[in-house]
Amino acid sequence: MSSEPSSPYLAEASLALRLRIERAALLGEGCRLAGLSGIVGLGVMAASLEHFGASQVWVWALAMLPLALSNLYFHRKLRSPALSPKALARLERLFVIRSALSGMGWGGIVFLLPDSLPVLPAALIGFVMLVIALGSTAALAVSRAAYYVFVIPMLTPLAWVFLLRYRADMPFAGWGFLAFLLFLLGFHEMCGRALLAALKRRVCSEALAREQQVIFDTAAEAILLVRNSRIVKCNRRFLELMSADSDEVVGTPMWVWHAETEDWNRHCAAAAELARRGEAYSYVAPLRCRNGDVFWAELTGRSVDPAHPEAGAVWMGSDITQRLATEAALRSSEERFRRLVSMSSDLYWEQDDQLRFTQISGAGLDLLGEGLTAVIGTHFWEFPGLEGVPAEQWVLHRSLVEARKPFRDFVFQFVDRGGERRWFSCSGNPIWDERQNFLGYHGVASEITERIRAAERYRHLAYHDSLTGLPNRRLLADRLEQAIALARRRNAQVALMLLDLDSFKAINDTDGHAVGDAVLATMAHRLRTAVRETDTIARIGGDEFVVLLPEIESEDAAVAIAEKIIAAVRAPLDSQMRSYRLGVSIGIAFFPDDGENGERLLQQADSAMYRAKEAGGHCSFFARHI
Repeated sequence: MSSEPSSPYLAEASLALRLRIERAALLGEGCRLAGLSGIVGLGVMAASLEHFGASQVWVWALAMLPLALSNLYFHRKLRSPALSPKALARLERLFVIRSALSGMGWGGIVFLLPDSLPVLPAALIGFVMLVIALGSTAALAVSRAAYYVFVIPMLTPLAWVFLLRYRADMPFAGWGFLAFLLFLLGFHEMCGRALLAALKRRVCSEALAREQQVIFDTAAEAILLVRNSRIVKCNRRFLELMSADSDEVVGTPMWVWHAETEDWNRHCAAAAELARRGEAYSYVAPLRCRNGDVFWAELTGRSVDPAHPEAGAVWMGSDITQRLATEAALRSSEERFRRLVSMSSDLYWEQDDQLRFTQISGAGLDLLGEGLTAVIGTHFWEFPGLEGVPAEQWVLHRSLVEARKPFRDFVFQFVDRGGERRWFSCSGNPIWDERQNFLGYHGVASEITERIRAAERYRHLAYHDSLTGLPNRRLLADRLEQAIALARRRNAQVALMLLDLDSFKAINDTDGHAVGDAVLATMAHRLRTAVRETDTIARIGGDEFVVLLPEIESEDAAVAIAEKIIAAVRAPLDSQMRSYRLGVSIGIAFFPDDGENGERLLQQADSAMYRAKEAGGHCSFFARHI
């Protein structure tokens, strides 16, 4: 395979060398005729001069014969296409030297002319010399140096002889020789330039044709020139696709290479209509190789000259079997993905490089109506109706997406079309192209409403009494510590009441635990109505309750609430055709007077409650400082 120039400078140098070789070859072509003509001319000139008394003319002829025969040597050497630049330069120098010797040899003939030679024979000899000079103008047209060193030494002595020896008989002959010499030099210059220009155009055209042929043969796509539905020319790629040789393809009709004959006939007719408007035509069809294998190809054709359909059309094609298989696999994969998304309650979403939503799909969208579709073109933080996201969670999310990192389990709330609040967990990954340019994000959002509600139920059961729904001992301890910490900062008081229902055990023993549970639930409700909204009522076991009064204004205020509790408990309670009347013993402890922590306050309140029972119980309370 030939190597192409890798830069404009190398291309120019290669073109100059090619032009030089072509000039040498053209010069070599003229050498053969010049050699034969030179041998004939030597014979004619020697015979003529001998007739007029030149005794040494044959010595001259024998001396000139090697120069004439050397033309045949230069004919063979200069036409060799394998000439190196050095060898070519050496041959050109030798040729110029040979031309100079030959010109001086022909010019030296005037010294062999007898002094008594008449004008007419001398004029005849001069005419022969002029003919030789004129012939060399064409033979040496491509070499200015060789022509000058040949013609000037040949004609100048002859002009000198006619100026001096034959001035009387032919006064203008010498000047005519000089004028003709100048004419020949100018004519040679003109012919040389025209010939070199034509030669350069031919060399450039051949170089361009070679480049185009290389491009044609090395193109990645198959290229065909088709006339009258027959292949006139094709490149190497088409032969590779068809598994055939050039002589098996060129001249065959296009339909031969189609798996279905009617494919070409149908598409050729459609292409002809577009070709008349100068438009390209493309189609996809199965082609059959020489060995019988079939592959899918995409062909595109355009008329060479829409005004002259007979010029044919150029068709380009490529094997797209793998591409079609890949596209089919991709469509199948996308279809499976769509089916999975449609069966899932999750939402699939995509964002562009500006983090604007471009797509939201999935079965979960049906539950929400048109709500989420309204966010197309907006950013996540511009979601209408998006709630339940703490500020620190937004900061973390923004930092992740600005750093183009994946994020997981971004939880938010959304109100559906029925007004129900739903919870979602969103996860996303960044998208990059093959050049690592950021394209956006894609991900899924899963509804976690039931999970959140279940977690809330578990949390409620962990911190609340299952029968009454009141806070249990664990939640009470937490709230008590918070109330004490707040009171310590604000220099305030906290009151803690421990309640024990009197005569409740008799209800369980007499009517059963189911009735007892109902009584406890009712009492829990009455206790809620007897205290403030900021107060906490907890059940810590059996028939024992605790009332936490944070930031109580005074001990008297706590006593007032205790009296309301006693009144609420003493109210008659009817259950299963029976009326119950219960009492309650209450012990009260205050922070900071009775203790510095929750455990100490509970102990003090417990002691006070037992003192209340010892004092008679049944709707009594006891506080150490009251």
